[in-house]
Amino acid sequence: MPKVVDRWVQRLKNKLDPIGEMTHWERLAAAFDLERTDLVPVAPELDYWQITYAGYSHQEVYNDVDKTTDACLKTWADLRTDAIWMYVDIGHQLEPFIPPERRPEHFIHRGEKDYLLFKPIATTLDEAIALYEQRAYEKYLDGSRAVLHYTPHMLQLLEFQEKMDRQVPIIIGIGTPTNYAETIVEVQRFLRWMVTEPEERVRHYLDLCLQERLAALDFYAEFAAKNGARFCCAWGGARTWGPQHLEKFGDVDRIFIEKVKQIFPYVFWHICGHNLWQALEMLSSWDGVKAIQYDMPYYGQEPSWPEWFERVARLLKGKQCAMNSPTTQLACHGTPEQIRNMVTEFIEATTPHTTACVMPGCEIDSFSPTENVKAIIKAARAWRWS
Repeated sequence: MPKVVDRWVQRLKNKLDPIGEMTHWERLAAAFDLERTDLVPVAPELDYWQITYAGYSHQEVYNDVDKTTDACLKTWADLRTDAIWMYVDIGHQLEPFIPPERRPEHFIHRGEKDYLLFKPIATTLDEAIALYEQRAYEKYLDGSRAVLHYTPHMLQLLEFQEKMDRQVPIIIGIGTPTNYAETIVEVQRFLRWMVTEPEERVRHYLDLCLQERLAALDFYAEFAAKNGARFCCAWGGARTWGPQHLEKFGDVDRIFIEKVKQIFPYVFWHICGHNLWQALEMLSSWDGVKAIQYDMPYYGQEPSWPEWFERVARLLKGKQCAMNSPTTQLACHGTPEQIRNMVTEFIEATTPHTTACVMPGCEIDSFSPTENVKAIIKAARAWRWS
């Protein structure tokens, strides 16, 4: 019985009709290189959605690597987006910090389509610092899902990428230092510490997060890049930091990206949050970030969506590819017509200034209707240069 990757390669290789004049890989790479593409690339962050689209539950794939990979490959074979996103959940990120006997109390499985919920693994800054100083992430790594599920799933997808002659890229996602700093303690708690705790203690904690993340990049160089990974999403944190905090502490992510770009030629940054404009201004100056997947500000904003798209596109002009549209809320709750309109607005507001990739600012919700996801792809494929 052929293994999951070989089954899909046998089914698909040399049997797929071309979409446009470029391959999926060529199209996405050209957009990152700020070159004109035959079609506007479309690569929605399907993540959890592709699991249930393929007929599995999240509980079913939680420890089953083959079913996880099968879901990603089935989704791509049906939809033909310009990239395949790995499935990632919060257990991959947090389990290396937690002793095996304590893991069940930190993760909550709800319904078949619901995200994996988690409880913070540190509730004081001292506890968070101790996790890093005691190198808990090394002590508990081997038996964690990062090793038993995430890594083999990643290697299977990269095997598919290479056996399909790099027709479609696999997107590897890596948490940044600020993402880890917030996630293991919960965002709102870390924000409070940035105000109530001594600055030198906050800085020490962030530096510890940075050192762990820099060491983790050695793994990605060895297991991802050496097996063909070229496209990398950096999951940004600092999603609700104020401008002064971005200026004071944002350098940990800048140092991190210097090493990331030495490993992966096509790096993009995922960012969302209340102070989004200040974060975008900072990221637009970072050499090595070739594209930015940006979301909407958390609270009300003055400009219309087309005005917001254009404002960001002007900021990124000559620097980075803009990645957006539609909102994840619209993808879940809107109509196909509303989705087509927003995708078109994004492309038309963006492409006079920089290249565009149709990619909602965050992952597609598992409850999003299939016809809405297909509408995203159809709208991108339908648009033509004037």
